[in-house]
Amino acid sequence: MTYSSKAQRSASVATATEACDAEEADVAPSLETVPDDPDAAPDASVGGAATGELDKKELVDRVVARCGVKKREAKPSVEAALAILGEALAEGRELRLEPFGKLKVSNIKTRGEKRVINARLRQNAPQRPGRAGEGPEAAED
Repeated sequence: MTYSSKAQRSASVATATEACDAEEADVAPSLETVPDDPDAAPDASVGGAATGELDKKELVDRVVARCGVKKREAKPSVEAALAILGEALAEGRELRLEPFGKLKVSNIKTRGEKRVINARLRQNAPQRPGRAGEGPEAAED
């Protein structure tokens, strides 16, 4: 898709973002998808898809499904976001993108034509109901 101006592209991205934000409020992460044993191997039921890599095509398809926008509107936004994230990683910048998490680059090596980036990703653990010391019941005691 080509745009004749930055304003048209920004308007398209803003429309897609607004649609996704409206849908995101209705989507809550399910606690049932989080395994009790963090060392357990992931199974195919987690996230509703088979285990393995999440490629760009599947990412675009999921954005389309979650936000209800057309694929031709979502694809340039997803590609632009991935390009920006890749550039930031190449620069060694730290990423803080909730709920994705905080990604900190620890080492960058160049091997021939490729760059190897070692990084640490830290995510907040999902809140589970009934934990001691949490929730409104704990505050009243």
